[in-house]
Amino acid sequence: MRTIQRIEGGQPPSPFTVGALATALDVAPEAVSGASAHPGVDDRPRGDDDAPHVPAPEVSFPDAVRQAARRWGDFEGRASRSEFWYALLAVLVIVGALAALDERLGAAALTLFLIPLAAVGSRRLRDTAQSPWWLLFVFAPMGFVIPFTLMAMPGKASGTDDS
Repeated sequence: MRTIQRIEGGQPPSPFTVGALATALDVAPEAVSGASAHPGVDDRPRGDDDAPHVPAPEVSFPDAVRQAARRWGDFEGRASRSEFWYALLAVLVIVGALAALDERLGAAALTLFLIPLAAVGSRRLRDTAQSPWWLLFVFAPMGFVIPFTLMAMPGKASGTDDS
């Protein structure tokens, strides 16, 4: 069960696991592993084409930081609540620490982190079935409240309608 949870969380399965799952499901190993160009390595962004109808899985703090660093300019796909909030927390800690040393360092770090924050925010809004254009509200006075409220909502399966 834990192995399946790790695979669903985005970790690539080992060749042994792929073989065992393929045997148990009576399918070709390529169907289980996603036919990656490099067996055992899966560089596809989570939540994109493989399962667009499923909300993004929750991740741990180190995984969220790693994912944000790896997908710093990727505005497509989905990001879970934990991925967004942990990435934001990491940025706030880094910027705060640098600003405590020197105000200019904090401002420079914040400027560098704007694109990665916009990327993970865009993916998070997609996971809540909202338009990434809501991020533009952060430029209005107190406008961050609207996108942050939307980002706190649980992820939705695409194609669902709550009305």
